[in-house]
This record gives sequence, C-alpha cells and structure tokens, in this order.
Amino acid sequence: MPPASALIRVIRGKVCLQDAALGNLPAMKRPLLWLTVFTLGWISALLQATESVAYIDDPNGLLSSDPAWAKTGESKLAAFERTSGIRILVRFHTASPSAEEDKVPGLYMRTLAGKLGVARRGVLLVYFADEPDWRIWVGDELTAPFSGKTGTAAELTASGAIHDAKEAMLAAARARADEAFAALQKPAPPDRPPAPARHLALQSDALIEALMGRLAPR
Repeated sequence: MPPASALIRVIRGKVCLQDAALGNLPAMKRPLLWLTVFTLGWISALLQATESVAYIDDPNGLLSSDPAWAKTGESKLAAFERTSGIRILVRFHTASPSAEEDKVPGLYMRTLAGKLGVARRGVLLVYFADEPDWRIWVGDELTAPFSGKTGTAAELTASGAIHDAKEAMLAAARARADEAFAALQKPAPPDRPPAPARHLALQSDALIEALMGRLAPR
C-alpha cells in the first residue's frame, strides 16, 4: 500500500484524492484518509482566505504620505476580526460611482460589499476623494447592533435608523478628526504643516474606532 502522502495532492489550494491509489486502501483506513483530506482542504481554504484579505486598500496613494498608518490599521482590523468574527474593510477611491452605478440608492455599496465578502457580516468603509466624503455599508447581520435598535435589516433601513446612525457616526468622526488635526497644526512650523493625508487618516481612525466600539462582542 502506498503511503498516505502519496495519496493526497494539494494543487492550487485544492486538496485532491488520487482515485487509483484510493482503491488500493483497506476499507477500514479510508475514513481516516477522508478525514485527513477534509482537514487539509479546510486549512488550505482558511490560509488562502487569510492571505487574500486586504483590510485597507489605497490603490491611488491618497495616504501615500502616511504609509505607517496603513500598516498599523491592517494589524488593528485583523486583530478585531480574530476576536469578533467581524471584518471591517476600508477602501479609498479617487472618483465617485457613475450615475448609472448610483441610480439605485445603496446598490453600489451593496454590490461592492458582496464582491468583497462583507455584505452580510461585515462593514465596508469607502472614501471618495472627489466628493470628498465617506460611505458606509453595514452587513445585514450587523444592522441591529450598529443602529442600537431591534429589527431586521429591511425594517431598520425603511425606518431610517441605519441612515441616522451612519450620519451620526460620520459627523462625530469628522469632528474628532478636525480637532486632532488642529492640534497637530498648532505646533507645526509654517513651512511644514501636517499633510492633508494625515487629516484623512484621522477620519479613518475615528470611523474604525467607532465601528469597533459599536460592534465588539459584549
């Protein structure tokens, strides 16, 4: 009988069984082999998912003058997902959605959240530099703890509770970032003021902290 290592091949993250070799195994050992295959497949999928996560994506370098912020933010968001099971993603776009993409309220963010795997149990923050403004998608399973009210995602959307909670969070984040940025400006030399990217990073921090505070398990 060939060794088990000869019966299992891991190809591009998928665990495959060599049928011909399986036929040579005694029947009593086949369940163990299937358990091994299942376990390897699960571990492989988990590793792939973990490696593919980019909690913060800034393809156009809107925060290029503050690279340390992204590194710290990645670690913070990864740690939050490990402890809460909730994934928070942050994206920075230079341009807003087109009129066609934006013709149905909420559709653009729902579609993007679906592509990124956070439509149901996650949060997506997107900054649009041309507005400049933020949009927030809160996954359907998180709408109640986010809004602080009971009800389904549809009910809380129809009542305006989700919209109100988002607006309140954005207003508080802007105020907090403005205050922190002003504190940085005061001691800065006139020829070396803090970069605008720092203000954006402060807004991002405020939003992330607010989300973690609302959604952390209790």
